[in-house]
Amino acid sequence: MADNRKKPALNYNALLKELQEGGPRRLYLLWGEESYLLDDFVQRLRKACVGEESAEFNARRLDGMPDVLQVEEAVNAMPFFGERTFLELHGLEINACRDERWANVLFDIPDWCTVAITLPTESSPDGRLNLIKNIKSKGKAVEFTAQEGAVFYNWIRRRVESHGKRIGTKAMDRLVLLSGHLMNQLIPEIDKVCGYAGGDEVTVEDVEAVAHHLPEADVFRMTEDIARGDYDRAAEKLYELLAGDSEPMGIMGVIDWQMRRLYAARVCIDSGREAYYKELTGDYKAWATIPLAKKFTLRELREDVRLCAEYTIKTREQGYALSETDALKELLIRFAMERRHAEAS
Repeated sequence: MADNRKKPALNYNALLKELQEGGPRRLYLLWGEESYLLDDFVQRLRKACVGEESAEFNARRLDGMPDVLQVEEAVNAMPFFGERTFLELHGLEINACRDERWANVLFDIPDWCTVAITLPTESSPDGRLNLIKNIKSKGKAVEFTAQEGAVFYNWIRRRVESHGKRIGTKAMDRLVLLSGHLMNQLIPEIDKVCGYAGGDEVTVEDVEAVAHHLPEADVFRMTEDIARGDYDRAAEKLYELLAGDSEPMGIMGVIDWQMRRLYAARVCIDSGREAYYKELTGDYKAWATIPLAKKFTLRELREDVRLCAEYTIKTREQGYALSETDALKELLIRFAMERRHAEAS
């Protein structure tokens, strides 16, 4: 059975401490969704290898898929006005490096050279390949996962404080829910809300007013409205999503995903295993999912999941009378009817 638990967040401070105390290794394989930290680490690694004065002579970057002979030449180049060299293979499709010469070059790096392989966005190494297995055993492989918990929130707080503002936990929670959990996504949103906030403290209202809303965040808010029985407001959010760039089936898919999350959370709540749910998901949204799931019964959520599956199947059937948009609207009406039936019974 596949393990669907989220990978633990990278301990970035421990990684920096290892670099500081042990010095640069000869080979690094770097990838992951948290590109802000990945880029930051490459800069720190480069500085640890060649500093500032000799960087012009001893640091080099090759983009995309360079010829392996070009890489070999860069790896074997002697330091000039310095003790080490640094080579970044930026955006290298490592899984496509099947030529045996790649292994010959990467596993025979001179003592004075450090090679950092950074994979393209949304790419990950194929652990079944011998080249990847050997890189992981002979070098340092690091996946830059999204940060969580106190480390992540302290980073947000420091970014806000750099603008001369303060921010509380509730406002940070809302910012992450609306704009995502990746640092590169949050930097412009933090700048935006800090510029908008009239007082010394960024409030939830400031975040709601100007922060970018991811589609899944708007669906989450729509689910909150459904849980409160505010179907008019839920309908307004749905129309806002449909008026934007969101595709109806994409919205339905996010609703389905959200209802399944709530159902899983409710099962854990009813069995006294809230802590297990948080451990299982390892997700920055767990704090919001559990309180929301408590506003539904297990029977209600089971029916919601069934309805999502029913309408997803219907819209794929040939000859179905309703369009995808109308099916989505009808699904929301069915949610409302199901809630009112539950309240009356």
